[in-house]
Amino acid sequence: MSATIITMEDFKAAAQQAEQAAQFVRRPVSVLVHWSESGAWGEEELCTFSDFEARALGVAMSYADGGYLKTKITVTFDDGETYQTRIDLAAGDELGFAHHCAGMISFYETDKGRDYYQRMDMIDLINFVKGIDFGAAAQRLAEQERDAALAVQIAKEKAAEAKKQAEAAAEQAYKAEIERLKTAPEFAHLAQIGSGASGKEVAKNIRAQLKKAFAKDYQGCKFSVRCQRGGWSTSIYISWTDGPTRAQVRAEIDQFKGGRYNGMIDMYESNYCPFTDVFGSAEFMNTSRDLSDELRALAAQLVAAENNASDYNCPELEVSGRISITARGPLLDGKPWPLAEVVEEQAAPVEVVQVEAQIKPKFSAKLSGGLWSVTIQQGEQVAQFDGITATSMPDACRIAWAMLTQPTPPDDDPSGEPLPVEPAAEQGEAVEQGATAPATTRAQLLGDYSGRVEAKRGRLQVRAIKANKESDQRWVAAHSAVAGIVFGQPILVGHHSERKHRRALERSDQAMRQSIALDHKAKRLESRAASVGQGGIASDDPNALEQLREKLANREQLQDSFKKANKAKRGSVPAWRLSNNNAEIRRLRARIEELGRLHNAAPIEQKGSGWHMFEGDGRIQIHFDGKPAPELRQLCKGAGFVWSPSRCAWVRKLTARAVNEARRLARALPPTD
Repeated sequence: MSATIITMEDFKAAAQQAEQAAQFVRRPVSVLVHWSESGAWGEEELCTFSDFEARALGVAMSYADGGYLKTKITVTFDDGETYQTRIDLAAGDELGFAHHCAGMISFYETDKGRDYYQRMDMIDLINFVKGIDFGAAAQRLAEQERDAALAVQIAKEKAAEAKKQAEAAAEQAYKAEIERLKTAPEFAHLAQIGSGASGKEVAKNIRAQLKKAFAKDYQGCKFSVRCQRGGWSTSIYISWTDGPTRAQVRAEIDQFKGGRYNGMIDMYESNYCPFTDVFGSAEFMNTSRDLSDELRALAAQLVAAENNASDYNCPELEVSGRISITARGPLLDGKPWPLAEVVEEQAAPVEVVQVEAQIKPKFSAKLSGGLWSVTIQQGEQVAQFDGITATSMPDACRIAWAMLTQPTPPDDDPSGEPLPVEPAAEQGEAVEQGATAPATTRAQLLGDYSGRVEAKRGRLQVRAIKANKESDQRWVAAHSAVAGIVFGQPILVGHHSERKHRRALERSDQAMRQSIALDHKAKRLESRAASVGQGGIASDDPNALEQLREKLANREQLQDSFKKANKAKRGSVPAWRLSNNNAEIRRLRARIEELGRLHNAAPIEQKGSGWHMFEGDGRIQIHFDGKPAPELRQLCKGAGFVWSPSRCAWVRKLTARAVNEARRLARALPPTD
């Protein structure tokens, strides 16, 4: 007989594997892709988890040259839990949802990550992610990361090679342009002084350029070109009287400018080019145009004509830049003075375009678990809506159509409402013609109460997670806004950085306020999610009567025990306890009687002009044909009804008071035509 020897290391490894296996409580089942920049999924496309991971990996591996493709998803697990997040698909970023979760856990295991999640109160999120069993997907992560790293390395090498080739081509083109400028006939009047020439040499070239550009049209106009050397820079000062405008002069001399001053960073940015390398450059160009009495008179005349006034202060400051005086006379906006009257052209007739008729939609509906799934096909476009609460297939189709668009419905029937083209795949029990329909009570329409509770809790939890993430983003934005400012740096009043400093502080303060507000919102949503279903016995619970009767029986039994105790020994139970318990018994009996009448009564089913009131899923619902008028919306709000986007209807929780308010509201709504 042989014995297997197990070392302590093997025992610890097996124990660790068992512990890791025990912590997995959920597996991903499906993924709803809300939107993606990659184009690999359509909007609101639902797919299996394995399919999503395979497509996400393909998208990420094809995007390895920098950047990422944002994709918003909601993952549903086998235990009913959901998790909404945004992943950044790229070979150098995230490869899928499993890789996204692995990155979160890896970051949490560092000191910085642990401090971050604790500070953000997101330990529950980490525990949630640790409880996900990805199965084979988790085992392939290491191999996928190696392939992604290799793809990124190859992309970097290709990018570096392409950059090197582009730089070589740009350098070659730069040298070729220099050689062309040296022999270009249009610049033969300029001296080839090079980029290191003195200011005087650059001034000579500017004089030659101005003479060539304006000597013919502006005879008698003399330009004064002076240079001044100050520290590291050279400034050129050009002045003249009348002649061309400042814009015309700047167009000729700006090519000699060697850069510009950037006030945002308080630094001069050089901008060398082949022209300045051949004919020289100066750091600063200053132009000054003096105005003669003749030009001032022309400017005053122009201002008086355009403003219907004969007196105007400093007209040259307004219009002198539009007037130039040539040897042939003055010009206004480059045209001879005075301007010819502009004859307004008659407007061309508007062409009426006939719009093609829209393709009629085709509807197909399927009933599953008391909820409808409707598919609308209009040409090549297909839209699907799940989880619609309706009493019939036509109502479900109308709700889906209203969710898709609100324009005038297609002409499928005389009433203008869309009717389904395809029959429903799954129908309820059919009633033979002439047979008496069975009586329906409210209790039969209450639906799955626990499912509604869990769905509401899940929606609140998802909203809380979203608010937490948005709060974190605003927190990061608040610190990023002042990242370039030294901590404790005061505002330098009067300095060019004052406005920038104040704007950065305002952005940081605004982002921090938003982060705090979103954090409070997330906490409120988490508190609401925790309290869902904890508020006692609800009237829309099909088992409410049984729970109330059980609670009443316990109270009556307790009352009998109190009486027996007092009978055995007078005064052993205080009178106030007997009185309070008896009052609770009376309240429970009244509640049972009221709820029994509510559950056993026939549900509300009323219709009017453009509206339909019915009950379903523990709610009184009102569906309007299109968006109701403001006065109708005010009536619904006054009766305690609220708009439900998921049901595309105005709803109120089923209670005795809600029934009375609904009947009063039905009398106020437009009757049937």
